[in-house]
Amino acid sequence: MNAESVGYKARAFELRNLVFFFLIVFGLRWLVDGLQIAGLVDIHGGAPGLLLQTLASWGPLIAAFVVTALIGGKSAVKAFWRRFWNRNITWRWLLAAVLIIPAVALGANLLTRLTDGQNYPWFYSYDPLWTILTAFLTAFVGSGMVEEFGWRGFVLPRFQARWNALASSLILGVLWALWHAGQWFIPDSHLYGRDPWLWGGGMLLLSIVMTWAFNNTRGSLLSAVLIHAMWNTGTFWHKVDWRFYAVLLAAVVGIVAVYGAKELVRRKTDFSKRVESGIWVIDH
Repeated sequence: MNAESVGYKARAFELRNLVFFFLIVFGLRWLVDGLQIAGLVDIHGGAPGLLLQTLASWGPLIAAFVVTALIGGKSAVKAFWRRFWNRNITWRWLLAAVLIIPAVALGANLLTRLTDGQNYPWFYSYDPLWTILTAFLTAFVGSGMVEEFGWRGFVLPRFQARWNALASSLILGVLWALWHAGQWFIPDSHLYGRDPWLWGGGMLLLSIVMTWAFNNTRGSLLSAVLIHAMWNTGTFWHKVDWRFYAVLLAAVVGIVAVYGAKELVRRKTDFSKRVESGIWVIDH
């Protein structure tokens, strides 16, 4: 298959290529996590540990470009990279990608205030304030780009060749959460001590939100990277508990109800298409 034809939905499922991708991604991640759990590697103990951690974290990006190169060579890699910023993302969807998670967080903060009766700060305070930018840029590159070229860039279009958008999002969300599984057993990781069921459910919901933005921008990776970066920055919420995930669930239910489970893209009615263009061509 020509990689240039891959937008938000590929022409084929490509089981062999997906298996190769996941073997690389999970192999790197679980190997490094296993070594840390066994006490054989300290990622803070010098260059070797740091290198291993980088390979594990960058697994989705590495696997996506390696498999893409094997599929179609240099031209496929160039086409894949161009999908990071394509002309299909409008300012409206750019803002949606940036603001959807802060909007959920502010809603959760309001719910927390109502249920707890306490005036929690509306925003997490960075000190000094400019470090918000460094936190966002770190999340943009260090988690958004290195993961989303794999999850939403390589995997999601191929999943959607077989399943609808909602099912693809849920299946990918499960795999995405499992990729992090080792982090729950590493004392200094960001997942250590957290409720895996609550966090895992959140990953499923976030996966749906990302597919929604990705499909409505015809496969713009930038939309997914921005949502991922905003999620990891943590700039706009004071605390994350069940109320945050409850508001996120309500938002996802609304998205699915309005846009539909098949593609998470709201189609124009036949009448409006005729009025606007006089033809029966669907944009996507």
